[in-house]
Amino acid sequence: MIEELLKYAMGAFGGGGLILLILFFFPGKVEKWSVMLWKIVYFLIKKGERKIVAHDIQARVNEFSKSLKKEIVNFEPVGISIQWIIEKETPAQFFKENKLIIRMRQHADQNKNFVYASMIFISKTLLKKTKNYLSPSQRESIDLFVGKKLFEKEKPQIADQFFDDYFSTKALSSNKIMDLVEKYEIIDKVGLFFPVLVQELTFLGEKVFYKPRSEKIITEVEKLVNFLQKYADREVGEEEIPQNFKGAYCRCGIVIIAKRFKREIGDLGPFVKYIQKLIEMKMENIYLIGPASKRNREFMDQISAEIQRKFELEKYPSRKYKAKIRVEGERREVNNYLILHRSPEILRYYDKEYQGEFIEPAKHR
Repeated sequence: MIEELLKYAMGAFGGGGLILLILFFFPGKVEKWSVMLWKIVYFLIKKGERKIVAHDIQARVNEFSKSLKKEIVNFEPVGISIQWIIEKETPAQFFKENKLIIRMRQHADQNKNFVYASMIFISKTLLKKTKNYLSPSQRESIDLFVGKKLFEKEKPQIADQFFDDYFSTKALSSNKIMDLVEKYEIIDKVGLFFPVLVQELTFLGEKVFYKPRSEKIITEVEKLVNFLQKYADREVGEEEIPQNFKGAYCRCGIVIIAKRFKREIGDLGPFVKYIQKLIEMKMENIYLIGPASKRNREFMDQISAEIQRKFELEKYPSRKYKAKIRVEGERREVNNYLILHRSPEILRYYDKEYQGEFIEPAKHR
């Protein structure tokens, strides 16, 4: 059917008809088709090289932006548009119609162009609200770690360019940044960098704070990172490591659902009671985590349905992910399953009363 339409479009309208038909059937691939189209133009008349480079960068960064939506439940994808400037003009970035416009000079090395545009995109769009409250080392370390993940996924040559241009000059020259990056690496091994750490920081940025850029916020984010790093480094079955984080700004609990005997008898009770305690402790976000086997997923889904019914929690899309858990001192790769529940009673602003009850006493804990 599609082949007949393509032939008809070519016969009736020529190349223009074909392009319109492609855009109709594959709207999400516009940038990739644009790259192919400009490559054809360049091959025929040796013009359009700058368009090829711009569309290639836009296609890859826009695809990455869409992938973040799968990682961060309430992230709204932002597109980019590359505008080349001449030597006398100043590079700049600004938002227009839900797009980040990046005015930059074209470099002969395409890897440099891609790395530069991607790092601008990450710094301007990821955790955009939250970064107003983070320390410089916290902001830099998150951008570098996300960039590292992106470029390693793309291809080795781009990762090398990133390490030469950014990582070696920023992370390796700062103990604070390097220490945070190493902690993110451990958190990411168990698959919790995006679904828990970045998710919690995203929720943090959605609140309106009584005071901007507070040292208390910076300190609490540092404690959150340390909490997740210790959790990620725990041995399977180790129960001494805290599984709840209760701060003035971030409050979350991790519930591990992996006990076979509980699953086989369908005993939801202990988990539901424990989650009720977390709710009574004013935990805003509850993460159910366990093996991604079919039977365990079904058991977790039953627990999820029960706590939604009983406590009216919001449920975000569940996800499967790979984790390298520690068993007898060694890392073993497993498939895990995660469900996030969020309390509907989230304080969106801090007034003086809240400040006195939760934030000011935090320094004495």
